[in-house]
Amino acid sequence: MDFFDQEAHAKRRTRLLLCLFGLAVFAFVVLTYLILAAPIRLFSLAPFTGFFQLIWDPRLAFWVTVGTLLSTALGCFYKFRLLSRGGPAVAELLGGRKIDGHPADLGEKKLRDIVEEMAIASGMSTPDIYVLDRERGINSFAAGHTRDDVAIGITFGALKLLNRDELQGIIAHEFSHVLNGDTRLNMKLMALAHGLFWPTIVGRVLVRGSTHAPEIGESIFDEGTRPVFMPTAPIGVLFLIVGGISAPSVRLIKSLICREREWLADAAAVQFTRNPAGVTGALKKNGGLFKQGRLDTPCAETASHLYFVNSDYDPWFSFQNSHPPLAKRILALDPAFDGQFPHVNSVPRQTDETSQEKQYDRLYEESVRRAREEARARRELE
Repeated sequence: MDFFDQEAHAKRRTRLLLCLFGLAVFAFVVLTYLILAAPIRLFSLAPFTGFFQLIWDPRLAFWVTVGTLLSTALGCFYKFRLLSRGGPAVAELLGGRKIDGHPADLGEKKLRDIVEEMAIASGMSTPDIYVLDRERGINSFAAGHTRDDVAIGITFGALKLLNRDELQGIIAHEFSHVLNGDTRLNMKLMALAHGLFWPTIVGRVLVRGSTHAPEIGESIFDEGTRPVFMPTAPIGVLFLIVGGISAPSVRLIKSLICREREWLADAAAVQFTRNPAGVTGALKKNGGLFKQGRLDTPCAETASHLYFVNSDYDPWFSFQNSHPPLAKRILALDPAFDGQFPHVNSVPRQTDETSQEKQYDRLYEESVRRAREEARARRELE
């Protein structure tokens, strides 16, 4: 890997990001004014004689511009401060749970072993590892400003549905992003995008009534689940409408900045693992799962460019997609792929008997029973 070539490429992409962000802010201001101008002018009953006078008001334009720029700047500043801790801040924002050095769960132990193997192969220290316990889709991400504050995250669905080779493939894909310097630029993009996208995040929180992803089995992306709307949903819809003004620009920026890097990360993952079946197997299972890689946390969209695959439904226009189509990614690694994804059953929903709360209750009852037996045995000995 040519370090100086990568550094020059990163600088070019940073300049492109800043230019695109400036254009997006300008478009956001203009569209916001055009959407607000006519209704406000009509309700103000101010005299006007033509269409231009209907939509143009210098004083209204000034306040809309100031309000839009101020909200965008505050959103960016807030996210920059929030992400100053690096990758762990992103993982916690998305609802991740950190895995300790010696996990008891066999799946988590396998995941830690794979991450440690990839760290040794790439000459890095082992990053922090997080599991998104409430996400049943197949997805992963890498985030961090430098190699010292990187975090690798994986969804619960990926942990349970992928075999070892497939897990190794997507972890190698994420390590490629770290080694190529993608994560540093992606963190900047995440903070800048938040300045334009924060109304959508607030709207989703108000519609769902929580900043957390729904419990397993209650997601609107699960088969047979009906959406439940909170009393704050009408206000949330208004925020979603405002966020919808800037959403296309944000997605376009992500597509122009990040899409090409997914091809490189897939190829590098095969180079790391010497096993094309790992990455292609993970992509095929993703395509065959009803939920695919979709995430439920309200903050999923603001970090959509960090993931292994799309975290939401594909946008209407393909050029706004932050990731290449699954079929094309598979064909690049496996020319024999026929375009058919094998059906994959979702991770089973937790029932009352297998839920975490029930398990804690059973453990508590078992501890009480043992304590009583030990006390009875001591009395008998006395």
